[in-house]
Amino acid sequence: MTTVRCAPEDTLCLSLAWNNLKYNKGSIGSIIVSLSNGSVCLLQPQEKAGFFVAKTWHAHDYEPWIATWDQWNPSIVYTGGDDLKMKGFEAGVTTIQAHPYQEHIIAVGSYDNTVRVFDVRSPLAALADVKVGGGVWRAKWHPHAERANDLLVACMHDGYKVVRFGEDGSNPRFSNGGHVHSRYDAHQSLAYGVDWSHAPGLPDGKSLIGCCSFYDHKMSLWRG
Repeated sequence: MTTVRCAPEDTLCLSLAWNNLKYNKGSIGSIIVSLSNGSVCLLQPQEKAGFFVAKTWHAHDYEPWIATWDQWNPSIVYTGGDDLKMKGFEAGVTTIQAHPYQEHIIAVGSYDNTVRVFDVRSPLAALADVKVGGGVWRAKWHPHAERANDLLVACMHDGYKVVRFGEDGSNPRFSNGGHVHSRYDAHQSLAYGVDWSHAPGLPDGKSLIGCCSFYDHKMSLWRG
């Protein structure tokens, strides 16, 4: 096991992401970490083993709940936090993820119960926004091209949901908005962590999903 100290002991690591999901495949990649003191930390692999802190910078005035890479450009990082850095939000930014099949597209979640899709070339107005309830904590685009219009969302106080944009899985039409396609409500605590399986889809077209909740320390697997 390898450990890396990113900050003093009284500072929390709030989120982390690898930059080798689309590019740098086969390599260990670099890691971006958001810290409760408002900073963001870049970890890079050492020559022999493990990681070292390559750079730390103060990015937010309050907690940055999310740090993630632009999958189309592994040198660009997006962060969001309680200081409302992305204009037009009524509450803290909690999650950001770049679309794996459409360049310049990101999904952004907030405490205001809304998932918004932006084109980063024109970020002043969202391409689409969907009310999902509960307060958004995490959002994950589907990893397979045939379901590129599906976004998985952990909705804190209102379970887990799959939001679908348009109907053609290979060509999402964000201008048509989105809707909640399916949901999972077996957890009795805050819906915090969620992600798709990257394995091939199931015979019924669904995918395996893993999710976890906060106070009850529970993890579940379901199909969606």
